[in-house]
Amino acid sequence: MKTLSLRTRLTLFYSAVLCVMLAAFGALFYRALGLFVEQSLTAGLRDQIAFLRNYMRVNQGQLQIVFDPADQEQAYLIHAATQYYQVFKLPQGDLVVQSEELEYLGVRPTPDEARTLAGTSQGADVNLPHERLRFQHLLIPSGDGETYFLVRVGIPLSPADAARRGFLRSLLLLAPAGVLLAAVVGWQLSGRGLRPLKALAAAAHKIDIQQLQQRLPVRGAGDEADDVAQAFNDTLARLENSVEQMKEFTASISHELRTPLTTLRGEAEVALLEARSVEEYRRVLASQLEEFDKLTQMINQLLVLARAEAGEIHWTDQSVDLSALAASLIEQLEPIAAAKNVRLEAEVSPGIFVRGDSNWLERVILNLLDNAIKFTGENGAVRLHLASENGHAVLRVEDTGVGIPAQALPHVFERFFRAEPSRSKHVEGVGLGLALAKWIVEQHHGEIQAESKADHGSVFTVRLTQTEAVPAAKFAQY
Repeated sequence: MKTLSLRTRLTLFYSAVLCVMLAAFGALFYRALGLFVEQSLTAGLRDQIAFLRNYMRVNQGQLQIVFDPADQEQAYLIHAATQYYQVFKLPQGDLVVQSEELEYLGVRPTPDEARTLAGTSQGADVNLPHERLRFQHLLIPSGDGETYFLVRVGIPLSPADAARRGFLRSLLLLAPAGVLLAAVVGWQLSGRGLRPLKALAAAAHKIDIQQLQQRLPVRGAGDEADDVAQAFNDTLARLENSVEQMKEFTASISHELRTPLTTLRGEAEVALLEARSVEEYRRVLASQLEEFDKLTQMINQLLVLARAEAGEIHWTDQSVDLSALAASLIEQLEPIAAAKNVRLEAEVSPGIFVRGDSNWLERVILNLLDNAIKFTGENGAVRLHLASENGHAVLRVEDTGVGIPAQALPHVFERFFRAEPSRSKHVEGVGLGLALAKWIVEQHHGEIQAESKADHGSVFTVRLTQTEAVPAAKFAQY
């Protein structure tokens, strides 16, 4: 079954809502109109009785309506008030006077019914085949203390019925036309409202992996369509950046893999050109093992980053003595720094604890120190400073090495990034250490920054939230 378009569904929704509203309000108005008209008729009936009472007189045991026939307005009002008019004499219940209309309609209560009416104060409705009448009555004493006159005045309810029928007929005639008009207007308005979305869809269909630099048009209206276009453009920008990073990653890894593989192949081909001594073969194999170690290191780092981005890295969430960890790493790296004639200095404040995984935090410090030693020449210095600042553990690694050019500084935490080949061609590594360090710091809800000037050394600062020393907590996943 084909799904209805959004425009059609909106139109149907508008029409359905309008139908429900018309039905609800129509029922309320129908009821209210009937009550209003009937109440108006009842009030008019009471006014007629009050009007007649002013002109009624009891004369010699007879009830008479006394008025001036010369007064045409008065005569007309009395005639109108007595159109549906009956007078009964109580207690006998005999009918004394009855208007011609009631005579024709056959409305003639029995004496028992007349006496019953006299004992009530409420009016009564009489339903006839072709008419409905509403009656009100009043009692007028004859003056002898024994007999009374029951004056009964009626009014037809056909105007109320006609008003209700007219309203219902108008509603049934106009409501479908109104719903149809609303559907047409709703169809046009929904089409106009969805037009920007259609334009966005058409523009989006033209964008593929080769045209990620294109963007959807933003009309500047500041409405929801512009919000969608802007959000889509932001997504395209992130996607374009990710694709560019993938391209750079592919190119970088191809280059990094090509160099050791070419070296391995070249050494193997040279070794096979002629017979060599066992020592020479040992030397070639040892050189190849070094290249294999470089490949293994690079592949392991790549796997770590890939697992990290896939959310497959697990670590313990515990209190880590960052001071003891930093001091231990300084001791481990002192022989390596001494071999390069680099001074390794440390200024570590004791008792600084953070929350996280000690193994991963160790890798951060190790990467920063190893990186600083690599890029620091002979007689240079690498300093590690750890202190508490405003509730944060702040670790700084400073060196007096070659530094980083200003244009390269924003990219130092990108994978495979090497500042300048001329500065780093003799330095081991593939440019993954800082990228991994940045990821680890961010997973610990911290931040890492780099400051440097070419030929003036570099400073890497790690800022983590400091905590109190507490026992190790449960195993957690990030």
